[in-house]
Amino acid sequence: MENLIVITFQNAQNATDGLNRLKELDELNDITIYNIALIRKTAEAQFELLHREGPDTADFPATGAIAGTLIGAIGGPVGMAIGMMTGTMFGYVDEDTTEGFYTDLMGKVKDRLSTGTFAIVMDVEEDNEVVVDSYMESYNAVIDRMDMTDMVEDYDQEQQAELDREIAAEEDALKNALDEDKAAIKEKIAKLKDARDKQMVKYKARADKREKFLKERITQIDQKIKAAEERAKEKLAAHEEKLKGKLSKLKASL
Repeated sequence: MENLIVITFQNAQNATDGLNRLKELDELNDITIYNIALIRKTAEAQFELLHREGPDTADFPATGAIAGTLIGAIGGPVGMAIGMMTGTMFGYVDEDTTEGFYTDLMGKVKDRLSTGTFAIVMDVEEDNEVVVDSYMESYNAVIDRMDMTDMVEDYDQEQQAELDREIAAEEDALKNALDEDKAAIKEKIAKLKDARDKQMVKYKARADKREKFLKERITQIDQKIKAAEERAKEKLAAHEEKLKGKLSKLKASL
């Protein structure tokens, strides 16, 4: 599955070794890293972007000093990195929804980022969480991850279900309402249905971008399969089939 992972380290050596080890795992096709960034906290609300790599990190700021206050309160540049990655991963994490997607993860991570600590943020395909977890253990790393697909699908379903519940409740109220109250209830129902229609339009637009994103990911895996040794092709093909399954599921939902 594709996960967004934040790994925190207490010193530069462990962070650097951890980064190199993750890249080795990617080269061995034990995992597939789509994007990765290494960040160091230098002072309160001050961070340094030490490394960024991946086709989706082109819009990241240049490596070097960056001020958290210029980026936002939630997690500073780590929040920025997560926001950029989730925005690219799903193509629709806008101002209204971004915080909901990574606040939980940032709540776990930001308290660990005291001055001098490091964080790796990566967007990765992994068959088994044990692979990354076991290799990072020797670097005294702390790992937090989220399955972004599940979070996004749950978010959309919750939004839709909430509007459906509100509409159903108002329609039930209308059946037993006094004549003088019916006009107001009908107006409320109309507004709720309009909100639901707008939500569906946003969902369709986001789903179209998600479809494009998944096709791009499949292309990336195809390229890795062509370059991989024979023993790695099966593992990569399994990743690709999972992506194709997600794409099929997305198309069916539309």
